[in-house]
This record gives sequence, C-alpha cells and structure tokens, in this order.
Amino acid sequence: MLTRYPSDVPRIAAALAVSLISSDGVIDEEEKALAIEVGYKMVPGFSKASFERLLEEVDHLPSAYQLAAPLRKLLDDETKDTILQYLVAVAGADHQVVQVEAQELQAVADALGVPLPPITISTPED
Repeated sequence: MLTRYPSDVPRIAAALAVSLISSDGVIDEEEKALAIEVGYKMVPGFSKASFERLLEEVDHLPSAYQLAAPLRKLLDDETKDTILQYLVAVAGADHQVVQVEAQELQAVADALGVPLPPITISTPED
C-alpha cells in the first residue's frame, strides 16, 4: 500500500484529484467533498488541509500526466490501481464523467502505466 512509499504520494494523489475536479472548469462542491472523504478512506496520509491548499494553487499545478509520471517507478500496480479508482470515484461524484475528465483519467493511467478502469463518458444530451 501507499504507506511503503515516500510521504509525498498522498500529496500527489490529492493534486491529481484537484487537477481532475477542476479540469472541466467547474469546481463542483460534491466532487470536492467526495475527493476529501474518499481520499481519507483510500489514500493513507491524505490531508484535507493539503488538498485545500492545492485547490487554491490549481492554476499552477503541472498536468495530470506530469503529476503522475514520477509514481510509475515508485508504486506497485495495486497502488496505482487504487489511485486510479480514487480518481474515477472523484470524477463520478457529480454523477457524470465528461470528456475532459476522461482525458485527465487517461493521462494518469498512461503516466502510471496501467489500464484505465471502465468509465462511461457523459455526452451533452445525457
């Protein structure tokens, strides 16, 4: 699990969640609340304060791919899958995954070198 790895992994997971929830240009309160709640459950060492600081700095975050790429060699596949499951849960908090969020998820999966779990992308008429 994540506890075997450097302490900045929870911060990177939080940054990825921040990047994801802001990717569609709207910071949805449901997504934000779920990102924090699920972060505590799935990411040992997750910090609400760190998440909120990152949210304030969202315009200065690197891309999702750049955030996730350093983890590729540090994490085992199970932990990478946990991070992706966390992000998929966050993306679906508002009951829809839009194209830009799907692209962010795919970038993270590509950076980590693991497959993206199945997701349903909402279309404008959904």
